[in-house]
Amino acid sequence: MSQEPSRHEPSTARTRELGHELRRVRKRAGYSGTDMARNLGWNVPKVSRLESGQRSVLPEEVAIYLARAHATPEELKELVALASEAHDHRLQFHDAGLPDRLRTLTLLEAQSMSITTYSPDLIPVPLQTDAYIRTVLQRYGHTAGPELEAAVETRLSRQTAIFTRHSRPALTLYIHEDALYTTLADPTVLYEQLLHLQISSALPRCRIYLVPASTETFDSRHDFTIFRHEVDQPVLHVDALTASLFLEDDTEIAFYQEFLNHLDAAALDHHQSREWLANRTRELEQNTLSTTSRRPT
Repeated sequence: MSQEPSRHEPSTARTRELGHELRRVRKRAGYSGTDMARNLGWNVPKVSRLESGQRSVLPEEVAIYLARAHATPEELKELVALASEAHDHRLQFHDAGLPDRLRTLTLLEAQSMSITTYSPDLIPVPLQTDAYIRTVLQRYGHTAGPELEAAVETRLSRQTAIFTRHSRPALTLYIHEDALYTTLADPTVLYEQLLHLQISSALPRCRIYLVPASTETFDSRHDFTIFRHEVDQPVLHVDALTASLFLEDDTEIAFYQEFLNHLDAAALDHHQSREWLANRTRELEQNTLSTTSRRPT
C-alpha cells in the first residue's frame, strides 16, 4: 500500500497549481472546505493544506477528491496526471511563441513578488505592444485572422493581470541591444514599442536595463524568467519557442541567477538605459519621417 506523503513537504509550483485547480472545482460544486473534508472523511486542515499547495497528495487521492466534487472527465484526467508529475520540473508544449495560455505561467505571474526576465532577441513579453505582439506571432507562422487576434488579446490580458495586481510584483527586465534593432516589416511598430518602453520605465516597481551588444554572455537564445515568492521556492521559466520548461532545482536557479548577476554588472544602469531608449527612439522617428517624406504622393 502506498505511503501517505509527508504533510511537511515544501510547496512547489506543481502542488500550488494542483491546489488552485482543486479549490476551483470544489467551489464550482458549491462545497465549503468543511463540506469537502466531511465528504472525504479527512480533517479540514488536510483539505486546506492541499488546496494551498502546502501538501503533496497521491494521484488516487486526487481522483477521489475530484469524484466527490463532480469534476468533468477531462479535469479528472488532467489533474490526476498533474499529481503524478515530478516535483522539481515541468515541460509543457504549446504553439510556436504562444505560452500565454499555460496555467502554470499565469499562476506564477499572479503569485510572485518579483519577476526578473532576460530577452536576447525581442522586447520582453510583459511590455510588448499589441502591434508588436501581432508582428512577432506572424513571424512565428501565425496567420492574420480571429485566432491571431485572440492570441494577442490573451497576451495583453497577461500584462494587465501583472500591472493591475493589488500587490504588484517588482518587475526587472534585461533587454539585449539586438532586440532594439530587430528588423520589422513596419518600422513604426518598433518606434511605438520603444515609446511604450520609455513610458513603462517610469512606472513604480518597473526597472529596464539595456545589455550592450558588446557584452560577452553564454549562448542563451531563449528568453528566461525567474519568479520569486515571499516564502516559496523560486521558479525558473525557460521559453524554448514551442515548449516551456519550469524548473525549481537549486542548482538550475543558481546557474541562471549567476548569469543575471553577470548581465547586471555589464548592463547600463536604469538612468543610462532610459537615455539610450530615448536616443534610439529619436533615431527611429527621424528614419520613419525620412522614409515617409520620400514616398510618392
